[in-house]
Amino acid sequence: MTKRRRYFFHSFPRPQQGETRQAHHERALKILAFMIETGLVLAPEVVSWDTSGLGHKAQTLDLLQRRACFTELSRGELRPHMATFGPISLRFDIAGLRSVGLMPVQYAPQAVGQSLFSQISLFMANSAWHTREVLQRLQEMKQIVDPAWVQQTYGKPLDPNCELTLNNTDDAGNVVAGYKVPASTINDLMKHIGFGNIPFDHSVGMLDLFLSTLYPTDNTHTSELLGYYRQREWRLIAGDMALNGRPLGRGLNAAETARLRAINPHFWGRDLTFKEQTSPRYALAQVYDPAENWSFFNLVQEVIAPKDLAEQIKPMLEKTSARLSTRRNIG
Repeated sequence: MTKRRRYFFHSFPRPQQGETRQAHHERALKILAFMIETGLVLAPEVVSWDTSGLGHKAQTLDLLQRRACFTELSRGELRPHMATFGPISLRFDIAGLRSVGLMPVQYAPQAVGQSLFSQISLFMANSAWHTREVLQRLQEMKQIVDPAWVQQTYGKPLDPNCELTLNNTDDAGNVVAGYKVPASTINDLMKHIGFGNIPFDHSVGMLDLFLSTLYPTDNTHTSELLGYYRQREWRLIAGDMALNGRPLGRGLNAAETARLRAINPHFWGRDLTFKEQTSPRYALAQVYDPAENWSFFNLVQEVIAPKDLAEQIKPMLEKTSARLSTRRNIG
């Protein structure tokens, strides 16, 4: 038996409740055109984890993730996948997508009943988040006591005799402890801690990317155990990590934002709340842009779509190397 070759696929968009077939296909064409002309949008999602079983005051751990999703399949497995995720699918070479940062989702099992052993993954996610917060505070402290950073940022020298007031506050904002420490002492301490280690901001970026790969195993919306795990999802993601001084994602300009919102006003206009700040989803979205003059669609080998959309898609692909196939040819 010949082993079927496997690829990464990105299928879009999911059908909306009450949406006609024509409206669904028109939305798919608009998304395809946007991808070709602007790039791959990383859609933001706030993933919430129930931490009540860990004995913490906070009942949830919220993670803001910006990602685009891909699935590893053979062509013979594509038809049912497209039935769920959308009528247009893009095919990619596995090595090609991995070369630009594609990573597998790290599925973290939710708790089973009251079993502490089943909460190990939740404990890992929670610990990683708190470690990131600690390192972020260290990075901020390192900057405000660094004479060169202060001069560059504020255009004024740092007073060599200044002191920092470090306060701990409770949930109501009341100061429960305070410390006065000379800035020069903290600067020396930061140099000591950082010696021979990667910079704090690099660690923050790494943990941000790690947390963006975490996702639950069980689909609680359908009550399906291991429902998400069985999707074998991979992601392109962007967070606080910069490679060679360049962020992995960029914000959308005003024209791009307006066009994106028009494609699906309900989805992109929906508010997301993270760290007590509420923003519409479009304001948190990014375009994956890891290198100068990089084009996402250069990686697309094939566009697979319904036959009745072929004539509309052909002119879109004229300046790309992707070939067009209809769904009747996918096996």
